[in-house]
Amino acid sequence: MRNVLLIIISFIFIISCNKEDRLTWTAINVNSTGKQGDAHLISKNGRYFMIDTGQYYYVKRTLLPFLHSKHISYIDSILITHPHFDHYGGITELMKSNIKIGKIYFNIPTKKKMESEPWGGSWDDILNIIKVAKMYHIPIVPIKAGDIYRLDKNSYFKVLYAYDGIHTPVGVTDINDMSAIVMLYHGKNRFLFTGDLNKKLGKYLGEHAKDIQADILKFPHHGTEGFAPNIFFKSVNPKVVIVPGPASLWCSKRSKRARELVKDNNYTAYINGFHGNITVISNGDKYWVKTQKNPKDICRDNK
Repeated sequence: MRNVLLIIISFIFIISCNKEDRLTWTAINVNSTGKQGDAHLISKNGRYFMIDTGQYYYVKRTLLPFLHSKHISYIDSILITHPHFDHYGGITELMKSNIKIGKIYFNIPTKKKMESEPWGGSWDDILNIIKVAKMYHIPIVPIKAGDIYRLDKNSYFKVLYAYDGIHTPVGVTDINDMSAIVMLYHGKNRFLFTGDLNKKLGKYLGEHAKDIQADILKFPHHGTEGFAPNIFFKSVNPKVVIVPGPASLWCSKRSKRARELVKDNNYTAYINGFHGNITVISNGDKYWVKTQKNPKDICRDNK
């Protein structure tokens, strides 16, 4: 009887330890026809970190309901990869919600830089983000290459690259190439977040970066043309790609190269527009992917 009791206690202990070391990353589905966006929630031992917040359109429809369903009342920090609507759009309403935010990591662009791409974002939005953050006493902290944000001793984020779009190894770039390139480390697992990394800087990183290999790649630029060239994917060498984009966009001509990449390299691809919320579960040794939906048919490259 004593031996049985010890086995039961040991089993409970093992389960408890595994649960404590479990990390989850959910690519929240802030996408629909004609509207794409990134919003990622990473959690570990009751701590929460977000990368991007999707468009304003989705805050009350999707983002906040999802966070409330997880009973989240405090987010340690939110990192905005770059200043475009579909990545920063939800931050002001999130700050005004009943969820408290510890800090925001965000590289504030110049007024001139924002006004050079009026279709992607606005300077007034940036000023409003700064204003609301001050109102709620939320510090905005610059993102720098080499920065490390720890979840605990076994898991952390590291900013691999972050450029201002002006002083870069490839000269002046668009705002997409201001995207912070961030690796999430958990034990042996590597998950790479790329914002909307585009061709110009993506080519440079694909040819020169030695630290971007990852198990799962958050597909840059929602899988639409203009995203990092194929050499970047070769350097990352992922097994799985997660695409934050609507079904219609993934099936369009704009995503033909992305679909071909997936097919030619035998990537396992998950697309928000087809799979809904996509959750990666990691124990530091292995990882699993669970999806809200299990579609039978996903468009092929004959679209």
